[in-house]
Amino acid sequence: MDEKKLTEKNIFNDASSYDDIMDLPYRQSKRHLPMNQRDRAFQFAPFGALEGFNDLIKEKTEMYKRRKYADGELEAKVATQIKYLQTHLDLKVDVTFFNDESGFYEHVKDTLTRVEYEKGRAIFGETSVVIAGIREIRLIKGN
Repeated sequence: MDEKKLTEKNIFNDASSYDDIMDLPYRQSKRHLPMNQRDRAFQFAPFGALEGFNDLIKEKTEMYKRRKYADGELEAKVATQIKYLQTHLDLKVDVTFFNDESGFYEHVKDTLTRVEYEKGRAIFGETSVVIAGIREIRLIKGN
């Protein structure tokens, strides 16, 4: 036997360090069902957990294509309007905002209830809106 094969045999075929446990019977877990071969294969596949991840990213990308990101001028205008509404809680407004869940712009017509600056949200009635997603705030006539 050549030296390479002998070294391989010594490294990979030496199970003497496991002699004490080699003849122990296999114990089936009472708490967990045995894993089927397919699930076991997925567990050890390097990127098995990421299957479908690209589809999810494409879906979210499609949703956010419709979003128009605010510039500094619009952000300042919205911040000023919200501060004004905080001192005039009885004014009913029409707020146009981007809904992250649906991927579309939506409207809410209500009064400002409160602002949660630490969460970056403004609450109009029962609707919580991300301040950065607000596109426009208009007063509803007849207030």
